[in-house]
Amino acid sequence: MQEVKEQSTFSRLKEFAQPQKGSYIASVIIAVIGVASGIIPYYAMARIIIELINGSRELSLYVPWCVVAAAGFILKVLFANISTAMSHKATFSVLSEVRFRITSKLTRLPMGYILDTPSGRLKTTLVEKVDSIEPTLAHVLPEMTSNLLVPLAIIVYLFTLDWRMALVSLITLPIGTLCYMGTTKNYAEKFAVYTNAGKHTDVEEIGPCVMDKTVHGFIHALIIAVSVMIFDWRIGLVIIAGILLFIIRKRRKKPAAMSLSQRSQTATTR
Repeated sequence: MQEVKEQSTFSRLKEFAQPQKGSYIASVIIAVIGVASGIIPYYAMARIIIELINGSRELSLYVPWCVVAAAGFILKVLFANISTAMSHKATFSVLSEVRFRITSKLTRLPMGYILDTPSGRLKTTLVEKVDSIEPTLAHVLPEMTSNLLVPLAIIVYLFTLDWRMALVSLITLPIGTLCYMGTTKNYAEKFAVYTNAGKHTDVEEIGPCVMDKTVHGFIHALIIAVSVMIFDWRIGLVIIAGILLFIIRKRRKKPAAMSLSQRSQTATTR
């Protein structure tokens, strides 16, 4: 009897993401263009500083570079948003397929396993563990690729100008690495505690906790708004308007969330 070769996590993830390969490639290319556009304002500012050092006082020399800097910033934001939208759209399709396969497998499991397994553990698998794929595909893939390629190109360019300047620019790497290592200390143990707590929590117990946190946050926001209005009523009104816009936005998203929940239930029963 031929043994079935077990697939690695990366190969399984690649299998799910394969239908969206074109979208991910386009997202990475657009992200690279966006990061490269973010260098334009710095170049424009350098040209402005050079003109100031040279003693130029004519406004006509600075306005074009200000326009170039603004255009570079706009292009950076535009391409970054387009890249993020494309990667998220592709990733949500991948997550949808993963969840559909999980719910399909649940229908083939013994009823005893379903009854003996806490709903919190099933929720952790179907929600948290599947959602953990999203940062890798939607953010790390396009953003890390673009944020590495462009700085590498800049470092190579600096070495062609002056190798000492290039080495000085690399000093921040070990400093940043040490700071990052400090933030990830005992991360595995803390995340394990968080995950295990979710497994032993029933889904029905989460609703009151969310409502309690929401009410507390709303009360605190109102207290801050009233406190600010004592000093300046205009700023307070802006804060209150922001709270109202947030509530309206959430209420509009509620029907979409209910529709998504109904589709998920339909997928589970299939």
